[in-house]
This record gives sequence, C-alpha cells and structure tokens, in this order.
Amino acid sequence: MLRAFRPSLAAALVALAACSSGIKVVRTSDQQLPPRPADCALEFLQKAPDRPYDELADLESHVTAPPTYGEGSLEVMRPPACALGADAVIVRRNFVTNEFGHVLVAGTAIKYRAEEAPPAEPPAEPEPAPQPQAPGGPVNL
Repeated sequence: MLRAFRPSLAAALVALAACSSGIKVVRTSDQQLPPRPADCALEFLQKAPDRPYDELADLESHVTAPPTYGEGSLEVMRPPACALGADAVIVRRNFVTNEFGHVLVAGTAIKYRAEEAPPAEPPAEPEPAPQPQAPGGPVNL
C-alpha cells in the first residue's frame, strides 16, 4: 500500500511545485528609485506609451489562480513593479498556457520621465517710441 502511495504523492508534489506564482525580475537599468507601496497606482499598457520613459526591469510569472480583483493575472506584477518605483508596466504576454488555467504574464516595468519645460522664448524687442510730429506736417485722424 505504501508503494502505491509514493508515485501519486510524487505527482502531487510536482504539480504543486508547478503551480507556484513566483515572479522573475530582471533589471534592465541601474536606475535606483524609491520604492512605492505594494498596492501603488500602476498602469498596465498594451503598447509602449507615446510619452518618454525609462525601462526598469522585465517581469515574468506563471499564475495558476489569478486574482479576481483589479487586472486579474496582471496583478502579480504590481508589487514588484511598485517596489522598483515604476509608474506602468508594458504588457508583453498575458495568455492561458494549458487546460488547467495557468497563465503566463510578462511585461516591462517603466518610469515616466519628468516633462521637460519648453525652452523659454527670448524677450520681445521693445517697440520704438513714437516720434513727435513736426509742426505743419501731415496728421492722421
């Protein structure tokens, strides 16, 4: 009986190990930003934004039980992205990988660059002062 139990126990342990939802973080920048709270406001973008940004890290995870709140399976990327000081994640992958509902999510954590002020316009040239008219000259009314 004990021998029959071991293979099924081993299979269960392998399945359980495969169900972990750890997240892989690969830094792509040396930029060190102050961390934000784990539940910080974070944008999940389907494409790169039009505004300037810096890439901070690539994130990847296999999710077995996506959270039902917020952005679902993408929520696993929120805590590490916030810890990096990110403003958004550009989602690269978000799809179900098998019939058990495992989801592969991957993205790039980014930080928006501060908006640069446009260059100051040079001061306008002062207009010349009106010249007094000579007596007897033409008059505009």
